[in-house]
Amino acid sequence: MKSGVRLIAGAAALAVATLSSAAFADEPAETVGSGIPALKADKTLNALLPEKIQKAGKIVIVTDAHYPPCQYFAADNETIVGYEPDLWKAMTEKLGITYDVKSIDFAGLIPGVESGRYDMAAECISDNAERQERVTFIDDAYASGAVFTLETNKTITSDPDSLCGLTVAIQQGFDFVNVVNDVMTPHCTSKGLKPITVNQYPSGDATLLALYSHRVDFVLNDIAASEEIRKRAPEPIRIVENPYMPKYYNGMVVKKDNEALANALLAALKAVHEEGVYDKIMAKWDISLLALKEPGINLATKKPIEEPKP
Repeated sequence: MKSGVRLIAGAAALAVATLSSAAFADEPAETVGSGIPALKADKTLNALLPEKIQKAGKIVIVTDAHYPPCQYFAADNETIVGYEPDLWKAMTEKLGITYDVKSIDFAGLIPGVESGRYDMAAECISDNAERQERVTFIDDAYASGAVFTLETNKTITSDPDSLCGLTVAIQQGFDFVNVVNDVMTPHCTSKGLKPITVNQYPSGDATLLALYSHRVDFVLNDIAASEEIRKRAPEPIRIVENPYMPKYYNGMVVKKDNEALANALLAALKAVHEEGVYDKIMAKWDISLLALKEPGINLATKKPIEEPKP
């Protein structure tokens, strides 16, 4: 889900942005951009926050801003936009605080939260039992993947056999590696076909660059990114659905033992739902089909989604 136009610059970018909320104003601020209304702060929600964040008046967020429509750098290569930044804005408005956000490589997000350097990480991180051993998830959406390949490649189809013997690019730390190794390749070998070769890259931009430069045959990416990738691709691509691509919960993560922050964020997210702003944000980014009507904590284990089998 990255910009094909700004592949190198985007991958090298490191930015910090601070956005403001309407902290305990008597009335919410005027509507901001694309029909998403600003929200009035709730002192009851603010009181749920850990004392450290209450006193600081802000939460420190870390992301990898190269994954539209989740989040990515705008044309100024400084402002971080996307559906998750819209959610952060709405949630922090309800909490009566502001937020700072920093962009780093995806692989550093969870370690950054574990170390306490950042309060929260978010980059459409898929919830799973393994990650729950390290952090706590506040799940806010669904995600499902698809095969991204060049328009000139006519051999790849929705038939899983068409991927056997090919090379895929996947961003480091993404669950798609497990999909290939545990589901797709076993399907191939069970039929006497060659396994899929996995090449991992440090960023989503790098996976797409590998595709555009013909070093790999296809990329596994979130289907929600399809329109953004199509718009920014230097040459035409096509998106192919695959029956073995699972459905995930996506969420924000906090330190495993930071129960107070997890509950405060969930309460704020539920308030954003109740005021109808969540649905407006998902519609703005054309991902209403991935909307999660009942957000929750650690849903991958509490309310698991059945995964496809080889």
